[in-house]
Amino acid sequence: MNAPSLPVRAVVFLAGAALAGLVAAGVSTALPDPYPLAAGFAVAVPVMDVALYPQNVPEDPRRALSVGVGAALLGVLAGFAVASAVRALSLSEYAAVGLTAAAVFVAAEYGGRLLAARIPRT
Repeated sequence: MNAPSLPVRAVVFLAGAALAGLVAAGVSTALPDPYPLAAGFAVAVPVMDVALYPQNVPEDPRRALSVGVGAALLGVLAGFAVASAVRALSLSEYAAVGLTAAAVFVAAEYGGRLLAARIPRT
């Protein structure tokens, strides 16, 4: 794969941050904390991975999109599950943010790797 230049990677990184902010803002209109954090971070992780590690992105654009969207969805699911548990246990805000962020990151990162290995190459 041809790695994009540093300015292109910076734009992708910033676009991922902006997209994550938009998603978090949308979720915050309907759900309380830490759900917006989970949704925004889950969207940010795969997009920012593209900018930070372009060599890990599949060559086929459809496959790359499938892996990225799947990783984000896995992150959202894990984040929402942990956020629900944290809220049910009435843990502090720091615990809620830390545990939710950790769950989202692990699910999105390793879920993306699992999906990349399982989605067939075309």
